[in-house]
Amino acid sequence: MTSINASAQIAALIRSQVASLRKPSGPATAKKQTKQGQLQEERDIAGLIAQRVLVIDPNEPQRERKAFRIFLESVLLAELGDELINDPAFYQMVEDVQLQMESDPELASAISQAARLLLAPQKNS
Repeated sequence: MTSINASAQIAALIRSQVASLRKPSGPATAKKQTKQGQLQEERDIAGLIAQRVLVIDPNEPQRERKAFRIFLESVLLAELGDELINDPAFYQMVEDVQLQMESDPELASAISQAARLLLAPQKNS
């Protein structure tokens, strides 16, 4: 296993796919500002994901699928814009994307691994 965990790899894949749909960004100063704010944004997203995953019922039969769904929704909202949170078509798109990802055996394995990491008890270090 590499030093980058499965959830980070999947997030990077999703971000690269979304970025390929966008137009090139502006001047270098805008890129610098983006890099400075990116770490805080990633922390915010990670915290939101952790909070939402915590409320999944431990007895839920589709617990791993729901955890990954939360992760996928959060990454896509961060990349495409929070205004989509009120758009029912967004949630259908997320479902379609998740089903497509799950249909690939290798990706399904990585998704399962990422979900287990999302659901793992948090340790205070």
